[in-house]
Amino acid sequence: MRLSLQLLLTVCFAATATGSVLILGGGAFLFAEGEKTLWQQARAGVQDLATLLTDDLLLRDLLAVRTKLESASARYPGFAFAYVLDPEGRVLAHTFPEGVPEALLGLPGERSFRLEGKVVYQAEAGIYGGRAGTVRLALYQAPLWEEVGKVVRTGLFGLLWAVGLGVGLGYLLLTQALEPLARMAEGAALLGRGERVRFPEPKSELGDLGRALNRMEEEVERRQRQLSLLNRVLAESHALRVEELAERVLSLLVRELAFVCGHLWVEGRVLRCRTCQALCPLDEVQGLAEEALRLGQVVWRGQSVVVPVPPRGALVLYGPPSGEEAWIRELLTALSGPLSTALENARLYGLLQEKEAQRAELLRAWLKAQEEERGRIARELHDEVGQALTGLILGLEGLPGEKAVALKELARYTLAEVRRLALDLRPSVLDHLGLEAALRRYVREFSDRTGIEVDLSFHLSRPLSPELETVIYRVVQEALTNVARHSGSPKAAVGVLEVEGEVRVFVEDEGRGFDLRKVGLGHQGLVGMRERVELVGGRLLLESAPGEGTRVQVRLPLEVAA
Repeated sequence: MRLSLQLLLTVCFAATATGSVLILGGGAFLFAEGEKTLWQQARAGVQDLATLLTDDLLLRDLLAVRTKLESASARYPGFAFAYVLDPEGRVLAHTFPEGVPEALLGLPGERSFRLEGKVVYQAEAGIYGGRAGTVRLALYQAPLWEEVGKVVRTGLFGLLWAVGLGVGLGYLLLTQALEPLARMAEGAALLGRGERVRFPEPKSELGDLGRALNRMEEEVERRQRQLSLLNRVLAESHALRVEELAERVLSLLVRELAFVCGHLWVEGRVLRCRTCQALCPLDEVQGLAEEALRLGQVVWRGQSVVVPVPPRGALVLYGPPSGEEAWIRELLTALSGPLSTALENARLYGLLQEKEAQRAELLRAWLKAQEEERGRIARELHDEVGQALTGLILGLEGLPGEKAVALKELARYTLAEVRRLALDLRPSVLDHLGLEAALRRYVREFSDRTGIEVDLSFHLSRPLSPELETVIYRVVQEALTNVARHSGSPKAAVGVLEVEGEVRVFVEDEGRGFDLRKVGLGHQGLVGMRERVELVGGRLLLESAPGEGTRVQVRLPLEVAA
């Protein structure tokens, strides 16, 4: 509902309520006063009748008495009845067509009562001091109500006329007075939607409000532009490399604030803005940066603006920017803290990358040494221990007896286990015949040893590097070992496929599965697989749930392929 209508309805309701109360109160007052007057008329009238009838009653002229009683109806407004009683209470004369009702005779003195549904006021007076009799006169209350009703109706009509006139004039005045306010409300709604508006400034008290709103709109626009630019700079500050951070922030500030060029100074190192159209001087960068860091605030030197990025850096921008100096200073001051955090994050990220590279190199060297040591041990087991066990078996061939037979079987079993261990440590077929042959041999021996049926799918269109083949072989080996130890599944599937420019390896079973939230990738065997995979730039994915089996998937980039 419009404000003008609300005000008009409020004023109309208040005026109507107030006028109604006053009119009704005035009507009650008029009724009370009229009732007093009516009693006075009844008393005066009955006294007049008593005086007028004295001589007639003394002369016992009852005809004159009845005539004077009948003429009283025209003399007294609201006349109801009149009758005369002798000293013994007998009716001598009256104005009733059919005689005085018996009930009236028992109602002496002054009183009000209902007669045939109408209220009457009765007055009584003695004639000749009561020795000649008594006269009673009654007047109706109805004329009093009629007069009061006329007054109330006249007042209500006047009230309605006054309220209608006031509402009409008030509507015209409020419409003119509140029109600027309505335009201000519409402007505020547009401002809330981000549109530019100009509020009216009328020559009244509302003009102060309009001017205040215009100043607010200018401040909102200024703050909005500042906040938008600040958010964009902060978004660019998410870069984790110092060089990328410097390029993003400098190019954005140069483009949005119309600087010519800029530098990021970090502990004596100057990072240029490569996308700037002009090259900035370098001779005064360090001095300006150190001054800004020492003062801890934005420094404005001629056409150079320096923003401290404590504790180790500073932004140095050149050229007169577009915009008010106070606004730009406030914006750059707000950028100082977030840029300091971003610079520290970039520094820590650099250290982390360096440490990660060192760790990866150490891990690669360790895995290489491990594989070499596995190969050496496998060769020694196969050559030396295998030859010794073979000689022992040959030596036992000529000995008779059950003990010799048992020792010979034990030696054969030990020789088979030694060869299996040598194959697990480093299968020679992987070095000589390649990954597919090594996997098929390992899967066949795994099935023979554990009783688990394994389905192998191998589809590669190109040879892989020895490092990548070793990673795939070890992942399959560790995953199948977990199947045998934990899954309880009678079947397993192994796949090595080339899909969308990468090598995908999966090992899945139909076993009992497990809750990833309780085990995840923190298991020792899974940690080893993950480190091997990530070392060559791959990813390890694990899918499992209780009662739904387990799927280990590895994705390796083909860029490491030979």
